[in-house]
Amino acid sequence: MSAPLASTLLLVTLAALGRPAAQESPQAAADPIPALLARAEPARLLADVERLAGFHTRHTLSETESDERGIGAARRWLASELARISTTTGGRMEVREQRFQAEVLGKSAELVNVYGFLPGTGVEPLGRTYVVSGHYDSRAKRGNDAEGYAPGANDDASGCAVVLEAARLLAGSELRANVVFLLVPGEEQGLVGAKHFAKEAKAAGWEIDGMFTNDIVGGVEGGNGVRDEVTLRCYSDAEGLHSTSRELARALAASAARYVPDAKVRLVFRADRFGRGGDHQAFHAEGFPALRLTEANEHYARQHEDVREEGGVQYGDLVQHVSADYMARVARVDTAALAELALAPAPPRELALRAALSYDTQLGWAPPLDGAANYEIVWRDTTAPTWTDSLPVEAIVREQTTRRGTRQVVQGTAPGVTADTHFFGVRAVSAAGHRSRVVLPERP
Repeated sequence: MSAPLASTLLLVTLAALGRPAAQESPQAAADPIPALLARAEPARLLADVERLAGFHTRHTLSETESDERGIGAARRWLASELARISTTTGGRMEVREQRFQAEVLGKSAELVNVYGFLPGTGVEPLGRTYVVSGHYDSRAKRGNDAEGYAPGANDDASGCAVVLEAARLLAGSELRANVVFLLVPGEEQGLVGAKHFAKEAKAAGWEIDGMFTNDIVGGVEGGNGVRDEVTLRCYSDAEGLHSTSRELARALAASAARYVPDAKVRLVFRADRFGRGGDHQAFHAEGFPALRLTEANEHYARQHEDVREEGGVQYGDLVQHVSADYMARVARVDTAALAELALAPAPPRELALRAALSYDTQLGWAPPLDGAANYEIVWRDTTAPTWTDSLPVEAIVREQTTRRGTRQVVQGTAPGVTADTHFFGVRAVSAAGHRSRVVLPERP
């Protein structure tokens, strides 16, 4: 677990563009992210989908002893693939299993979450962590059919393939934060695997600063005939206007715009598709920032259907209906966001805003414990979905005495921008320009 916050915080002030904080070298290193993304291979993702679809069914209550079919075979293959990735990238990534008993469709069963853990540099095992996930169970039309053919190519072998590809691209990297490549069962029966992982993480004090789930991320043709090979929907929840999950979604969209220009992330400010759910909701419910990525335009004849041809229409979730190029694009979006967040400093802390009866807006915050080269104040109109303006500022150390003692805060001003008509936030920036997610004041 991370060390507790010191009673005396590091005191820093903001100025427009100056020398960087002492904690981080002013010498900006070359950005490694473009080279990482260039290694994504569409054929490799398609091969992963074919392998998972080849287990006949991956229903959560299906066969566990066979090596040829059922969820047990799929889980062991995923664990072996993570182990192979770790070996080929220097062995820094640890492959772990989380076994637990759960009631599924009225039966007690052992479920297994499988994940790769890539430790960050200078962060403890339960310190700042980013999670990318997919669910490896599948289902046929009847939810309790544990034997019928359910290849689950798009739902959700595609998401698992994206997670594996992100692991291949990142497992050899040295990042400031931990990254978890998580593969869970029981999604189709109520997010069982994800709920267990999130609850255990919360109980252990794990500092999960962001979680992405990839669910149905392989199709480019909807049932309405619309074809879209570039758009990726991004769902995030909030109990009101703002949440850390919404800020995570904005951070992912910004990373994608910066590093994956051939992708379009469509932010959707809703927990999930109407009347449906995904594994990110289990993490959001525990207070972790979390979002769901899914294709632009779903084809319902290819989801939760028995494989058959009827009235000239092919039903079922088959490999032939997923796009290797689209999955590679999704993997690049995931990897860009994971890499930028994990290379960036932690988000600022304890952000406050002062703006009453003023044409300027003043902000103050405590710097992240791992330091930052500089910061950015960001703002947007109250009806704008994303941050539209920013002011780069530098960290300068200065002590401040309050009634509670000596502490340190970062203070900066957005001149001529009133909080009467804007929302404000702050993000931390590394020497190489990698940005944390934005933090908002209690009264944004």
